[in-house]
Amino acid sequence: MTNKRGIVMKRFSKKLLSLILVLALTVTAFCFVIPSVSASEDVTGTDIPMVYVVGMGNVLCVTEEDGTKRNVYPIEIPEGYIQQAVEENIDVFAKAVLTQKWDDFCDVLYEKIVPLYSEIALDENGEAPNGSTVKWTWSRKKLKGDKVDGKYPTSRYTFNYDWRMDPFKNAEKLHQYIEDVMYVTGAEKVALTGRCMGAALTDAYMQKYNGEYVSDYIVYNSAANGATQCSKAFCGELYLDSDAVERYMYDIELSEDQTLNQLIRAFITMFNKTYGLDIACWSVNNVYPDIYLNIVPRILRETFATFPSYWTMVNDRDYEKAKETVFYGAPEGKYDNFIKIIDNYHYNVQVKAEELYKGYIEDGIEVSNITKYGQQTIPVTADGDVLSDSICTVEDSSYGATTAGVTETFSDQYMKKAEFDGTIKYISPDKKVDASTCMLPDRTWFIKDLAHKAFPKCVERLLDEIINNDSFTVFDNENYPQYLVYSKVDDVASISPMDGDNCHKDDRYDNSFWSAFKKFVEAFLLIFHQFGVVRHDI
Repeated sequence: MTNKRGIVMKRFSKKLLSLILVLALTVTAFCFVIPSVSASEDVTGTDIPMVYVVGMGNVLCVTEEDGTKRNVYPIEIPEGYIQQAVEENIDVFAKAVLTQKWDDFCDVLYEKIVPLYSEIALDENGEAPNGSTVKWTWSRKKLKGDKVDGKYPTSRYTFNYDWRMDPFKNAEKLHQYIEDVMYVTGAEKVALTGRCMGAALTDAYMQKYNGEYVSDYIVYNSAANGATQCSKAFCGELYLDSDAVERYMYDIELSEDQTLNQLIRAFITMFNKTYGLDIACWSVNNVYPDIYLNIVPRILRETFATFPSYWTMVNDRDYEKAKETVFYGAPEGKYDNFIKIIDNYHYNVQVKAEELYKGYIEDGIEVSNITKYGQQTIPVTADGDVLSDSICTVEDSSYGATTAGVTETFSDQYMKKAEFDGTIKYISPDKKVDASTCMLPDRTWFIKDLAHKAFPKCVERLLDEIINNDSFTVFDNENYPQYLVYSKVDDVASISPMDGDNCHKDDRYDNSFWSAFKKFVEAFLLIFHQFGVVRHDI
C-alpha cells in the first residue's frame, strides 16, 4: 500500500512540477510571440501613404565571423527539453515540497530557463552584447512610390524593427523610414499606424518629433498603455484561477482537430466542476509566493526585463512595483542607466499619453484608436475575468473604456443611468463596453471576436476609411460604426456592424458538468472510431 501511494505521489509531483516549469516559461515569454503580418497589395488603399509599425515578433539574427547570419529568434525549445528537465529534477521538487525550502528548486528553474534566452538577452544598458539585431533592412531604391488604381496599398510601407530596444532609439530609425517614404512618393505627410508594441514605438516617435510628418495617427490594439501579463509578471503577481483556465480553453484552438479540441475542453470543464482544477491551481498559487522573489527577478533580469520595449507594456498602476521586483537583489548601481531609459518613456510618454494626444489633435493631426475584445486575458494573473483581446485589456487599450466582466453585462441600473446621462449611444449592443469613458469616445472603434495577433484585410478597409475621410468618426459611416463583429466564413474574413443578432452572448463559457460529460463521451467515441477501436454499429 505504501509503495502504491508513493508511486501515485511521484506521478502527481511530476505533473505538478511540469505545470510549474511551464508556468515559469510562460512568465518569461508572456505569450507575446506575435508574428509580423504584412498584407499583400490590392487595388484598395489610402490617398496618402500609410506607414504601418508592426508588433513584436520580427526575426532576430547574429552575424557570424564568416559573415553569415544565424537566426536567434524565434526561440526554439529543444524537443523533449521540458520533459527531460522534469524527469531529471523530480527529486529536487519532491524535497522542496516536503521541506518547503525552495532554494534548490529555484536554482533548477533558473538553470533551465535562462539559457534558452541567452542569445537575445540585452545587457544592463539595454544593448545587445552579441550584436544581434532585426533581420530586416530597407533602402529608397527598394521602396515603391507608385499608386495602384489611384491608391497607396494599405500595408505596403511596413516598418520592422528590433522590438527589444528603447522605443526612442527605434523612433530615430522610424523617422528616417518615413522621410524615405515621403521621398519616393512625393507626399508631404503620411498616416502612421502602430500595432500592439508598435504603438509604444509610434507614441515615442510622435513625442520625439511632435508628429511633424503625420496627418493621421492610429493605434491598433495598442499595448502602449499596458498589457496585463507583462505588467503583472514584472511585479511578480502571477495567479492561476481555475475558472479562468477553463474559459481560456474555449478561447484558443489547441489542435486543428475539432473533435480533439472538444475532448480537451470537456475534460477541463469536468475537471474544474469537480474541483480538480481548483486543487491544481491552488498547488501552484500556494507555492509561488514563497519562491517568486528568489526566482522571478533573477530570470527576468537575464531575459525579457532587459528589453526597454517590454517595460512600455507595464502600466502605470504597476510600474514602481515592477521596478522593485525586477531589480530586487541586483548589485547597487548596476542598472541605473537602464532605469533612466525606461523611466524616460514611462514618465514622458505613457503617463502623459492623454495630454500628448490632445496636443496632436490641437495641431490638426487626426488621432484614432482601434481596440479588440471578446476574450479574457491569458489566465496567469488575477485579472482572468477582465474583458480583453487575450493580451491587452479593453480598459488599457482604449485608454479608459468601462467594461463588464468576461461573462457579464452591464446592469439595468447602469443602462438606465447611461440613458439619463445621454451616453447610451456609446454602449455596445452586447452591453459589455462603454466607450463614453475612453480618451477618444468619438474616434475609438471596437472589434469583437478578433484575436489580438490578427490583422485581416477587412481591418485594413477600416483603416482606409479613417485615413481617406477628414475628421472621420464612429457615427459617419453605417458600415463602420463604433462596434463591429469579426467573422470568418469559408476563409472569407469580414467585420460587420454589431447588432442584437450577431453580438453573441459568449455562451461558449456556459458549460455544466453533465453537458461537458456528454461532449467528452461523444468526442471520445469519435476519436476511437477514427482509429478503428470502436465498431461502426456501436
